[in-house]
Amino acid sequence: MENSAQNIKSVAKNQDFFADNDWYKNLQGELELYQFIAKSAAHETANARRLLDIGNGGVFIFPIAHIPEVEAIDIFVEEDFKMRYPTVKWSQMSALDMRFDEPFDTAIAINTLHHVIGDTVKATYANLDKIMSEVSRNLEPNGRFVLLESTVPAWFIAPYKLVFALLVRFWPLKHPPTFQFYFRDILGAAERAGLVLEEFCWIPKTSDFMSMGFRLKPWMSPIQMGKFIFVKKP
Repeated sequence: MENSAQNIKSVAKNQDFFADNDWYKNLQGELELYQFIAKSAAHETANARRLLDIGNGGVFIFPIAHIPEVEAIDIFVEEDFKMRYPTVKWSQMSALDMRFDEPFDTAIAINTLHHVIGDTVKATYANLDKIMSEVSRNLEPNGRFVLLESTVPAWFIAPYKLVFALLVRFWPLKHPPTFQFYFRDILGAAERAGLVLEEFCWIPKTSDFMSMGFRLKPWMSPIQMGKFIFVKKP
């Protein structure tokens, strides 16, 4: 198995694109698909006591005032994150190496996995395994991992694997390169990390959505948004 490591250029592109990008964040909030995602996140964190938000990006799209302890991480943390959410403990940290003093009863990641790419397809899949193992390690027994993630069907991912390394090397867009997984790849990585699937469903693509920094019509991409609820084995 190739070692996990995030592509250095994609880290820089993620920070450059998403930092202070209020247009992108506000537009997402106006689209019905992301409103459904927000409702799912709110429902699944309603009973959280100690919550970890992985790859937060400086915006909570679900209520957190009722949660006694909230920690949030990302590869970049800006000062205005702390101003907007002063009760949140912020840490600049990679999802591939998460270190905390105490475990969490709930972790959540919203459209995070596809940004943590490696230099190769193998490295990217190694990153997926590593994230799942890091989440599992930082959850208490019977803790829940709420994963809201865009996925692609098997027929799409097969040709994408063939050109991925070349695309990463010569990426032409301001938006960072991504790698959406097939949903069964996510299930497999979670199982290997000791996370048991409790619930899975598709969030309907009933509106335009954002991809690679562009607003697209539902028929323009095969991307499907999945809600995965995993529980750590006791």
